[in-house]
Amino acid sequence: MGGSFNPAHEGHRQISQTALHRLGLDEIWWLVSPQNPLKPEAGMAPFAERLASARAVARDPRIKVTDIEARLGTRYTADTLEKLTRRFPGHAFVWLMGADNLLQIHKWRDWQRIFHLLPVAVLARPSYSLKALSAPAAQRFLRARWPERLGRRLVQAEPPAWLLIHGPLNPASATAIRAARRMGRREGKGAST
Repeated sequence: MGGSFNPAHEGHRQISQTALHRLGLDEIWWLVSPQNPLKPEAGMAPFAERLASARAVARDPRIKVTDIEARLGTRYTADTLEKLTRRFPGHAFVWLMGADNLLQIHKWRDWQRIFHLLPVAVLARPSYSLKALSAPAAQRFLRARWPERLGRRLVQAEPPAWLLIHGPLNPASATAIRAARRMGRREGKGAST
């Protein structure tokens, strides 16, 4: 599962634990991105801070927080996944992403290659899941969609194969957390001591 983790939050941990259980995975790797090409650098916390945030939130020995994307020197998810599968040929990988990303993955560089490299599990997110099913990627790979009840078999699937996992919906959002922090700083500046 990749992302900016700006900052990491309980929602990341919750969907990871849901995926561990529903897909029967041994572990999940949080690939903390040095800089998402689709997000502005302004407002992005330093990479080391985001890594530390992810490690603090993970709190599960099966969730491995890694800077491997920085070490591989990759910038785009498709390139990262291709290098990971070459570097770890004995591992069976599944790409995890939230339904919010399924909505806009068609904007990612080489997005279709992601679906051809690995099976994909899309985790339900509040207010995104229904819209995501009509997104360009969902429509492009409509025939490759698996029923959710076969989740534990997904890791052995020949790509393209993907499914949507429903589970407890956590309203946490990194965008909302950053906005609340900014608001708190603004309110704190005017306070007298």
